[in-house]
Formats: sequence, C-alpha cells, structure tokens
Amino acid sequence: MINWWNSMDLTGQIFALIAIPSTLVLVVQSVLLIFGIGGGSDSIDLDGDGIPDTPGFEGDGDGGLALFSLRGIMSMAAVAGWSGLVMHEAEMPLGVTVFLAAAFGFIVMVAIAWFMKLATKLQQNGNLDIGYAIGKVGTVYIPIPPNMTGSGKINLTIQERFVEIAAKTACPRKLNTGESVRITATDPSGLVVVEPLMKE
Repeated sequence: MINWWNSMDLTGQIFALIAIPSTLVLVVQSVLLIFGIGGGSDSIDLDGDGIPDTPGFEGDGDGGLALFSLRGIMSMAAVAGWSGLVMHEAEMPLGVTVFLAAAFGFIVMVAIAWFMKLATKLQQNGNLDIGYAIGKVGTVYIPIPPNMTGSGKINLTIQERFVEIAAKTACPRKLNTGESVRITATDPSGLVVVEPLMKE
C-alpha cells in the first residue's frame, strides 16, 4: 500500500484522497443499511438551521431531484476519484481527465438521486394504509411549525415499512428534529397530525 502510494505523483495522490475516503463512507453506509440503520433520508443541512436541505432541479425537496444527499455526494466523489485516477495513470491530459472525472461523478449523482426519488415514490404509492399510523410514535425529521401553520416531516414504521410522512401539529411550539411524537389523526392527502410524546 505504501509503495503504491509513493509511486504516484501529486495529482494521482489527490485523486486517491478523493476516492478512498468516499468509498469507505459508502461501504459503511451500505453496511448500516443492511442492519436497518440510516434508512431515512440522508439530506444535508446546508445552512445549519436544523432543517435538511435537498435542493434539486426543480428547487423543491419534494418535487425535484434531491441531488445533495450524503449518498449522492459520496458516490460522485468515489466515481470521480477512481475514474480520475485510472485516466491519470493512463496518461491522459490533465484537463481532459478532470473534466471527464467530474462528468462521470455528476452523472452518477443524478442517477442515484433519480433512483432514490423513484424508490420514495414507490414507497408512498404502495399499498400503505395511513390509517395504521394513528397512535404510533414517530420521530420528527423536518421541524414541524406550531399551531397548524405549516407542515414538517416525520419518520416512523407502518406495516413493517420505514416511511417518511408530512405532518402538522396543533402544539403551540415548534416540534424539533429528533423529537418523538404520537400520531393523533390523518387526512385523505396522506398528511398526519401529531402531538409531542412528552407534553409540557
């Protein structure tokens, strides 16, 4: 391993430093998913407000492609790093190598975002009966505004499926990410009404 590293020039080492850590993150993430950990969305909180941001082509986390997820970014970095390293070792011009590596990485990121959107749509449009959610406990994923003034999202398991559902609350305070809530009602649109599990 050390000999391989020392045999590369600076450009090759940069590509390797991009490829290896991102590949390790993907492997760890895949192992965690096998054991049922991290099955929810993995969008990144870009502005630090506690609300995961998923900017897409349509500018809407629900309607567009959620490109900037941890899985998407790590996949892009891994593909760009390894393809760049291979092309560099093949002595392709640096400009062409960087351009193609970035293009390959972006294509993979878009493909993963599309597959994740498709999987979410199949999950939402399946034979899931939202009525089974009443009385169940979930976890706030996107903060829920108070007094029914807006909607957030929660994660919970219904009919042995881990799902993400839009939610509102009549609680006078905002329900924050990670807070446990109980579903008290549903509506035909698939939205649920929740209350904090620990009432103040």
